Amino acid sequence: MYLSTFVATDIRTTVTHSIRFTMYIFIFYCISYKTTAKDHRILFNTFISLATLSGIYTVIQLIYTIHLGYSIDKTIRMSSFLENPNNLAAYSILAFFIVIILLISTKKLAYKLFYGLSSVLLLINIMFSQSRNALIAIVIGAFIIAVLYDKRFIILSFILPVIFLIIPSIRSRVFQIFDMSQNSSRFKIWNIDWLMIKDYPLAGIGYENFSVQYPLYTAKNPNFIVENGYIAIHPHNIFLKIQTELGIIGSILFISFIIATIITLYKLIKSKRNKIYSSITIGVLTSFVTFIFMNLLDCYLNSPKVLATLFVILALANSLRIKINSKIID
Repeated sequence: MYLSTFVATDIRTTVTHSIRFTMYIFIFYCISYKTTAKDHRILFNTFISLATLSGIYTVIQLIYTIHLGYSIDKTIRMSSFLENPNNLAAYSILAFFIVIILLISTKKLAYKLFYGLSSVLLLINIMFSQSRNALIAIVIGAFIIAVLYDKRFIILSFILPVIFLIIPSIRSRVFQIFDMSQNSSRFKIWNIDWLMIKDYPLAGIGYENFSVQYPLYTAKNPNFIVENGYIAIHPHNIFLKIQTELGIIGSILFISFIIATIITLYKLIKSKRNKIYSSITIGVLTSFVTFIFMNLLDCYLNSPKVLATLFVILALANSLRIKINSKIID
């Protein structure tokens, strides 16, 4: 990222965002290697509690919206304390499958009640954020858990779409997935992005410089303008973003990171030295894979809250790996 300053048009943007991304790596390192088992429990409980609070706040927003006389339709989307509804959906996906795994694996009634409430609130987040990516991701996640944990989750992957179709506002968003007129803006942005990739395939245009170059390319290619004055922040696909801004080396490193993460989490699941840890890791792996899927049609690298959350849960999973490898299981 820092090296991309040599090709960036807006060097300041590249440097500041590179520093921010470095902080995520620093968070990962500190949690993984510089904290105790007690710290991990506090962090994990805080993560679950904050996710639950986001759902409570969404319910308050829903009640207040109805109180003001508005009906909940496809134009009214909840964002809770995140920057926008799409970020709320991504944040909730990162937490939802971990909470679901805790709900079905824990045996204490009090914990089951708490995790049950939390999972319902997170589902409300996902449904009323009305993110089409998240609605698909939650079905895919149920299928992944069915493969890795319990085959009965296959049933859930069929039940959820039925639930989505029952609620009118969510049904409208589901149908928009197949409406090409609703997706035309993304196709235009992807066309502009492809032109950038063709011009700068090796080194890219510089980290977070997509929005800087976008107006220049739309000026030369007016047929790809979404609407007058509109500037896309990112290309709505994380792989396109990395290739466009960091070039082929950046893409190779990013894909390697995804593969290494999935392999590491899968090995941790298969170690089965601690049932609870293996179960939690299934939740983390499911959250990670579905999060990456969501980034095929959007990009969440620009959301500090979402990305910080991702690195926190990956760091907690890595700390479990270190404990297991060291045979220090509490």
